[in-house]
Amino acid sequence: MYEEPGEHPSYEQRAAPVLAEIVEGWELPEGAYLTDTIRRGVLAVLEATGIEDGEVLADLAIGPVVTTLGRLEADLADARRRIEDLEAALGRRAG
Repeated sequence: MYEEPGEHPSYEQRAAPVLAEIVEGWELPEGAYLTDTIRRGVLAVLEATGIEDGEVLADLAIGPVVTTLGRLEADLADARRRIEDLEAALGRRAG
């Protein structure tokens, strides 16, 4: 059976929409605004560039993910310090 060229999309032609579907499917917790910003940025890059390679997508996403993780780490350390300060103040009141 003879098939005309272009009758069936190649893997590469299907890859970009599949990557976008994967990114859109990332389940984010309610209130995860920074993570949602990363997801929207990745989707915008996919749409604008037509990137079809998952490794390139990972390379593009890792920078914002590391930045966000760093913010969370700093915020957590600050929260721990505040909790310690509050516990110390309560201990002085009780003691």
